[in-house]
Amino acid sequence: MQVGLSRARRSTSPEVDGSRSAQAHSDGAVEASGTRRLLTQRRLQVVLGLIWLLDAGLQFQPYMFSREFVANLLAMNDMFQPHVIAVTIEKITELLVPHAAAWNTLFAITQLAVGVGLLFRRSVKPALLLSFAWVLGVWVVGEGLGGLLTPIMGSPLAGFPGPVLIYGLVGLVLWPSGRPGRTSVASAGPLGARGTRVLWAALWFGMSIEQLRPAPGLSPSSVMTVIVSMNEPGEPTWLVHLDKVATTAISSIGSPLVLVLALVEVTIGVLVLRGHQVKAALWAAIVTSALFWVVGQNFGGILAGHATDPSAGPLYVLLAFSLYPLGTNRQEEKRCTAYVMARSAASCWTSVSEGASPVAPGSSFEERTDGHQL
Repeated sequence: MQVGLSRARRSTSPEVDGSRSAQAHSDGAVEASGTRRLLTQRRLQVVLGLIWLLDAGLQFQPYMFSREFVANLLAMNDMFQPHVIAVTIEKITELLVPHAAAWNTLFAITQLAVGVGLLFRRSVKPALLLSFAWVLGVWVVGEGLGGLLTPIMGSPLAGFPGPVLIYGLVGLVLWPSGRPGRTSVASAGPLGARGTRVLWAALWFGMSIEQLRPAPGLSPSSVMTVIVSMNEPGEPTWLVHLDKVATTAISSIGSPLVLVLALVEVTIGVLVLRGHQVKAALWAAIVTSALFWVVGQNFGGILAGHATDPSAGPLYVLLAFSLYPLGTNRQEEKRCTAYVMARSAASCWTSVSEGASPVAPGSSFEERTDGHQL
């Protein structure tokens, strides 16, 4: 009786181990295929289109049709700019202000056309081409080169390197190329996985440099304090209170906080560029971008009723998901092969322990592998 039980344990143990191994490989394959189904180039294009539609809706706000909007927005952008840029913005302001309502209608319709175009597969390329032209003009005139040449407005808290420029970069990454993405959604785009990682690293390295850059008479931490304390008229009370708390915290911590943020930004760039711990780095980037979006960018000013876009935060998140690793076909094949081998080994051991032939003569491959195919 004891011998029989012992033989039974020995005969079933490999089958149990094989089943556990097979289950582990199966779970891994399901997770990889789930990520692949969730993150596709087409879905991210649609998300980008929805953000453009949000921009169009914001552009249709009554305030946007007033002369004050055009004059105030462009007047702010030429502050502290180099002479050539400042003069260019002033000349364009003089052209736009007398017919502000008509120009704003054109701007809103343009953004609406881009957003709607991205929702339909056949019109994605024309929509992206239109968006590139829009991005170039707005980044130079409407955002003053993203404030990169000004003392403080190039900061990550203000949406480095200018929110509209990131629209163009994300659009470039998601340009339809007709080939599937193997390692990430970005790998299907014209830049490929490596080119997009280089772009990502350049953005986050630049962010860290701007984080450490002082302004005339202001330390880097003071620059952060100034940006966080800049509230749009009409912001909700809770958001104004949150900004005050953040301002106090930044003032109290000072330079160590700036150094930590700069180190985090460099680390995010390096890890993604080198392909190490990419998922962890991208999630850290998403959290950091969300933090800047709430505290520094105040949701782009949407809640105040004067915003033209939701600022840079959502675009960085979208770019991060375009780089998020997918289960590659080769990985899935390896998992499937391991699954079949484990099940086959378990079945053979059971057959041997029962005294039967492990492989019946003339049996098909499917029968030998329990119906599981590579």
